[in-house]
Amino acid sequence: MESLAIGIAGIFGVIGAGLGLGAMISPAWAAKLVRMQADPDNPDGHAEFRATFGGVFFFLHIAFLLAVLLGQGVIGAAAVLCFGWGGAAFGRVLSLFLDGPAVRTRHNYVSVAVELVAAMAFALPVIVFVIHPPA
Repeated sequence: MESLAIGIAGIFGVIGAGLGLGAMISPAWAAKLVRMQADPDNPDGHAEFRATFGGVFFFLHIAFLLAVLLGQGVIGAAAVLCFGWGGAAFGRVLSLFLDGPAVRTRHNYVSVAVELVAAMAFALPVIVFVIHPPA
């Protein structure tokens, strides 16, 4: 059960790392993905996409994958990513309630679903650990 939970979370670790790497390589792609754009008058906005959507995403997910490979800290790393993805979903749902009909788009509903699935995937190893702690 533990291996399956970690394997499922690992798939999402690879996806998250891939999203981060994509954002570091192509900030324009990341901007399109999140439906934002850097201010044309301030080209340093691309650095923000590379750093926040790229570097943070990439390295957090790589840290989880390294924890899996090394067999150390997997539960803590999974919990951090569970809260991160869950927090993203929470913020987006909050926006759906507070920011009016204009944000109630297919993109945002699909994004909530993806974020919740990712959060649940990273929750799996934590849940298994809580239910079946090591002896």
